[in-house]
Amino acid sequence: MSRIPQPRNILSLSGEEKRKFLDSFEYVFSDIDGVVWNVANIIEGSGEGFNALREAGKKLTFITNNSVRPEEQCLEKLKKVNIEIDANDLIHPSKSIIEYLKSIKFEGLIYAIASESIKNALRKEGFQIIDGPHAIIEESFRDLMGVVVSRDPVKAVVIDFDFNLTMTTMMRAHFYLRRPDCMLIAGASDYALPVTKDLSVLGPGGFLKVLEDSSRKEMLLFGKPGKALADSLLKRYSISDPSRALMIGDMLDQDIRFGKLCGFQTLLVLSGGVKLDELLQQTDENVIPNYYANSMHDFVEFINDVKKSHA
Repeated sequence: MSRIPQPRNILSLSGEEKRKFLDSFEYVFSDIDGVVWNVANIIEGSGEGFNALREAGKKLTFITNNSVRPEEQCLEKLKKVNIEIDANDLIHPSKSIIEYLKSIKFEGLIYAIASESIKNALRKEGFQIIDGPHAIIEESFRDLMGVVVSRDPVKAVVIDFDFNLTMTTMMRAHFYLRRPDCMLIAGASDYALPVTKDLSVLGPGGFLKVLEDSSRKEMLLFGKPGKALADSLLKRYSISDPSRALMIGDMLDQDIRFGKLCGFQTLLVLSGGVKLDELLQQTDENVIPNYYANSMHDFVEFINDVKKSHA
C-alpha cells in the first residue's frame, strides 16, 4: 500500500529547500476569494505576499470562479490591495466562455442561467441571450409545461452562479439540451462557497452536475477544476513545462484539483475554506497540495529567509 504524501508548510522547509522551491517555478496562478480577501474583509498581508513573489521574478495570474463580481470590479479591488495586474492576467469565467465561443465561431441563441455579469459580458460581445422564466408558476402541470416547453432555437446552455435559479429554469435548460446540437457550457462549479472559516453556503456545482447527468451531455467547464479551462490556460500561456508553475488556492476540490489537472505544483493557504486538520486528514491524492501556508503573508517571511541564506 503506497504512502499518502503529506503537504509541507513552506516556513518549515530548510534554507536550501526554500531556495530550491522558489527556483522551481516561474509562473504563479492563484485563486482570489479566500486567498486575497474573504467576503467580509481583506486577508491581512495578502498583497505583500504576492508582491514579494513578483519582486522575486514570478509572473502573477489570478483565476477566479466568482462570476458575480465583474472583471473590472475585480481588477479595481486587487489594485486597492496593491496588486496591480493587466486585464489579460485575470482569468474570469465570462472571459473564458467568451474566448471559447469565439474560437469555435459560435452563432446561435444562448440560454443563460447565470449572473448578470456573465449575461452582460456575453451581450457586449454580440451574443444573443435569453433567460427566465422569471414569473412564479402556479402548481399546475399544464402551466409548468407552458413555460418549460419552448420553440426558441437554443444552441448552447450556459450555467453558472445565478442567485435566482429555480426548478423551472433548470427544467427549461434540460428541455433545450435534449437537442443534439445544443452544447452545455459551465462556469463556477463550487459545491460550497465559504463565507467565513466556520460558515459556507451551497454553491452552483450540484446544479451543474444535475444538468450534465440528466442531459447526458459532456459539460465544457470553464471554471476550476474544469479540463476545458485547463486546456485553455496551458495554450494561452504556452506552458511547455507545467511543473514550472505554482497553483495557489484555498479550496481543495476547486483550486488544488485544478492545479494537479494542469500538472502544476500546488499550495493551499489556510486563510479560506479549509482548516489544517481537514487538510491533514485528506486521503485523495488529487486534492492534496505539495505545500501549504497559513496565508499569503507567509511568503514575505519565506522570501526573506531565502535572501538571508544567500547573504
